[in-house]
Amino acid sequence: MVGLAAPRFTLPPRIDINVDGRRSVYLDLKDWINLAKVIKGMSAPDGYSELLLSARRALADQTAMFPLSGTHYIEISEIADPAQRQDLTAVMEELSEFRVMLGRPTIMRLEIQAALHRILGVDTQEPTVALFGNSFAWAFGMRGGLRILGADGQDLTDARRDTDLYRQISREFERGMLAGPADDEAAQMRLDGHYRPELVRATAERRAEQEREQAARLDAEPRWRRGRLRDVISARELTLEWSDPITEALIEAGTTISQVFGTDRNAIRSFADGMPSNCVAVSLKTHYHRDRQHLWTVNDIEDIDALSAAVPYCDAVLTDKAARNAIVTTKVDQQAGTFMPRTARDLADWLIGG
Repeated sequence: MVGLAAPRFTLPPRIDINVDGRRSVYLDLKDWINLAKVIKGMSAPDGYSELLLSARRALADQTAMFPLSGTHYIEISEIADPAQRQDLTAVMEELSEFRVMLGRPTIMRLEIQAALHRILGVDTQEPTVALFGNSFAWAFGMRGGLRILGADGQDLTDARRDTDLYRQISREFERGMLAGPADDEAAQMRLDGHYRPELVRATAERRAEQEREQAARLDAEPRWRRGRLRDVISARELTLEWSDPITEALIEAGTTISQVFGTDRNAIRSFADGMPSNCVAVSLKTHYHRDRQHLWTVNDIEDIDALSAAVPYCDAVLTDKAARNAIVTTKVDQQAGTFMPRTARDLADWLIGG
C-alpha cells in the first residue's frame, strides 16, 4: 500500500522570505569549519574546495545567499581558541555578508499566530517581518545594528547609514559579535560581568536533560515507542516549549484552547503539524526518541533549534549525517521542498546547475 505524502508546509504570511530571487543555503557549523580549513590551506574533507568555489561564484552572481543563525553564534562562543573563531568569522563574513535568520522563538510566535488565524478564519493585517536581517541581533528577537546619536540625543542613523564610515564600523561591530573577544578582553569582560557564554550552554544542557528524562519515561513505558510516540512528543513540545506564546496568541484572539480545539485530537495534531518549524522539531525529536539507545547531548538541542528554522525556510540545508538522516527519514524535507545534499560536493553541483 502506498502512503499519502504529507501536505506541503504553509509558511506564515507575516514572514517575508523574499531574497531578490536568490536561493538561501544553510550550512552547519562543521561545514563552515571545513570551508575555513580550505582557505587556510589545511586538510579538509572531499568536496569543500569545490563548495567554496561554487559558493563564491553564486554569491558574486547573486544567485544564492548563505545566512547565519543564532545557533552559529552560540556554537562559536563555545570555541575556546580565539584564532579558530577568527578564521571562522572570516569565511562566514565573506559568504553570509552578515545576513542572519530570524531566531526560532520569533518564527514560532509568528507560526502560532498564523495557525490560529487559519483555524479562526482571521485575515492577518499586521506588517510582515523579514526572514533575514543584517545584524546578529535579528536572531535574538532584536532589530540590532549600529545606532548613531547626536550630541543632543537625536538619532542620526538614517542620515549616516549610506556612508563608508558607517558601513565600516558596522562590519567591525558585527565581526566582533561573531568572533567574540580575545582572551585578555574576555577576562576583563568577565570581571565586569558582561561575558558569560557558559550560561547559554547551561540552558541547552538543561533542555538536553529534559529529553533524557523523557527518554527514561519512555523506557519505563516502552509501548509508547511502538505506538503514538509522535503525539506524545508533539504534546510535550507545545506544553514545555511554547505554552506562553500559545497562551498569548489565544488571549490576543479573544479565545481559549478549549474553545478552539475542544477534545478533538485531530484538530490539535493538525495545529501542531501546521506550524513548519514545530513540525520539523517534533519530527526530529520523535526520530531520536524512537531509538532507545540515543544519548541526548547539547549538540542535539542546538541542531534541532537550527534545523527547525532552516529546513522550512531555506532552499538547501547541509548538515551532519545523523541529522540529515533524521530529516530525510521523516520526509519533512519533502514537505518543505528543501534540498538536503549528502555531501559538500552535492551542494557545490546544485549551486552551479541546480
